[in-house]
Amino acid sequence: MSSRRGRNLLRALAIVVALLVVAAGAGAVYGYHYADRLVAKGKRAVANLTPVGSGQAMNILLVGSDSRAGLSRRQLGRIQTVAVPGQRTDSIMILHVSPRRNKAVLVSLPRDLRTKIDGHTGKINAAFALGGPDLLVRTVEQTTGLPINHYVEIDFAGFVRVVDALGGITLCNRTGHRLDDSYANLHMAPGCHHMSGIEALAFVRARHVDSDFGRIGRQQEFMRAVVAKLGREGDLANLPRLAHIADIVTDHLRTDRTLSTGTAIGLARRLRKLDPASIDTRVYPSVAAPPRCAGCPAFVDPLPQARTLMRALARDAAQLPRVGLPGGTGVS
Repeated sequence: MSSRRGRNLLRALAIVVALLVVAAGAGAVYGYHYADRLVAKGKRAVANLTPVGSGQAMNILLVGSDSRAGLSRRQLGRIQTVAVPGQRTDSIMILHVSPRRNKAVLVSLPRDLRTKIDGHTGKINAAFALGGPDLLVRTVEQTTGLPINHYVEIDFAGFVRVVDALGGITLCNRTGHRLDDSYANLHMAPGCHHMSGIEALAFVRARHVDSDFGRIGRQQEFMRAVVAKLGREGDLANLPRLAHIADIVTDHLRTDRTLSTGTAIGLARRLRKLDPASIDTRVYPSVAAPPRCAGCPAFVDPLPQARTLMRALARDAAQLPRVGLPGGTGVS
């Protein structure tokens, strides 16, 4: 899809950083024990996950939490936010990894997607606020029809520190005009710019420059930038640097307890072969709907094509239908 369509979900994919370093050291006993320590850092019990058999496709729920823990007061000020209690997510994605092909599929779910949460109509991101990972996993499975096998969550501070550890990344404003969002503290001229962690966070958090679908596109641009930088020969060869990045990531990463070290290493070996062009990025087929009454919330409604795409992923189809948002957008 166009890199102009964006949102705040893709910071969750910083897990790639941790998995790459796991794979790099997996050939030795020391590497396995180091990987085991990394994977064990943020494990938590997550209910409603579906076990996955050997050789089967895997669906990982990626969540970007808006937890401010670990950010200084100065950093909070630079992203125009404050410390807040509770848990919320702006970022919900499904990473589908197939053993049949050297390609991954990443589906972004709009946070305002209309769905049923314990029998009541609501926005899909409300499931996380109401019941944490357990309720979110169940809601995503019921909404999409896909079995969710593993869960990964990363917070604001992890996002910022990973980008800074990479030495910053290059992100592009392809709109042809300035992007100014005082709420996220984003002020970006047209063109490509080298951005620090705080600046990159503003880029993917901005809500007042376009639609929620625009934010999804910016998140996908961020994801490609991180994968591209990690994929450069110098970064992959610099194991001490990768180890440092992995330690940062896993300090801010939470995963389900069933994600074993062996599974992480196997996944890492697959992901490290991918370049940005090997990641099929999609937006869950949907459309923004106006409020139904004065004072009613605005939702994003699923389109009939969503069921077609989810069924194809569920059977791990070799070719996915080219469906996304209206007008042929939302497909990489």
